[in-house]
Amino acid sequence: MYNKTSRIGLTQYYAAIILACGALVSGFVPGTASAEVVRHGVQLGAMGALRTTIVAAGKKFNIQYELKDFRSSTTAMKALDQGEIHIANTTAQHLARALEQNIKVVWVAGWGGGYNVLTAGKNFAAGTTDASVKAAIMKRKAAGNLVKIGVPTGSMQNAKLLQYLSSIGVDGAKDVKIINVPFHLHPRAVGSGEVDMVMALAGFAELAIQKSGAKMVKHLYKGRYGKQEIGFIVQKSLIEKNPDLVQRIVASHVEAMNQFIGNMSAQIAFEKKYSRFPPSVIEKTEKTYLRYHYRTNVVDLKAMAKQLNMLGWSKQDLSSKVDGVVNLTFLSKATGKPVSYLSKW
Repeated sequence: MYNKTSRIGLTQYYAAIILACGALVSGFVPGTASAEVVRHGVQLGAMGALRTTIVAAGKKFNIQYELKDFRSSTTAMKALDQGEIHIANTTAQHLARALEQNIKVVWVAGWGGGYNVLTAGKNFAAGTTDASVKAAIMKRKAAGNLVKIGVPTGSMQNAKLLQYLSSIGVDGAKDVKIINVPFHLHPRAVGSGEVDMVMALAGFAELAIQKSGAKMVKHLYKGRYGKQEIGFIVQKSLIEKNPDLVQRIVASHVEAMNQFIGNMSAQIAFEKKYSRFPPSVIEKTEKTYLRYHYRTNVVDLKAMAKQLNMLGWSKQDLSSKVDGVVNLTFLSKATGKPVSYLSKW
């Protein structure tokens, strides 16, 4: 494990103890074996802070990460299911979809939330209270001109939008017109008046606010909206065949995320190294909307599974099966924290 010497000085001795203790916590003992290639699926344009820290973190655990871009969580999960990648980030919604479609994946660590921002064009008279949003929508319906809301069809934001509208007494199928608009087109669509509102990813929402005078209506985060939106999944078969690799993968994510969790300056700095958003948009987005942690609010994963059934997007309520596809024992070993602690944040 260490270079052979006839005499180990106190400095080297204590350093050895520190390394050994760290290895016990992470579940990995550094060795001389060549690094194992791990293909990591990430949505295009997302997770800048992770992208700029995970490669170096992986080296500490004999992992050579190859980051693979995907345009959606659906395509990333398909690649994972087919064995093209080892790990991918995914949404709470896609975990529920995997359950329904019997795709054998397991959630092993969290990433965070705060991505869902309902944003209105500068000429749409909606306030920030539920009552004002409903009043503006119903006024337009009465005038025979339904409010148009842009969101990628079938996305987590689409589900969150429908859930929000239902909670304030608005029928998403009858009282508004939902239009399929990709995230990257949201600023232009809401700025030009093509749509009245968008359920946008936080970065695109802030870009629209700064560039076209759009207004933030609702940040669907915490409280009744939940906070767990994104996490990391691996194939169930990888856990069965190579638990040591899974342990090292999880430990390296903890190593990477510890560089910016709870440190907003570092979070922003790492994000700026990757993101193509203007610096002012990055700073506002990270400070105002996004929160990261490797812990997982499991109750939110269950809530999403239940809500998808209520929306008619899944044939049955699969919330009772969520525990079976969440495994935080690797995370527990990597952090030295109990699963009970890691199951909420």
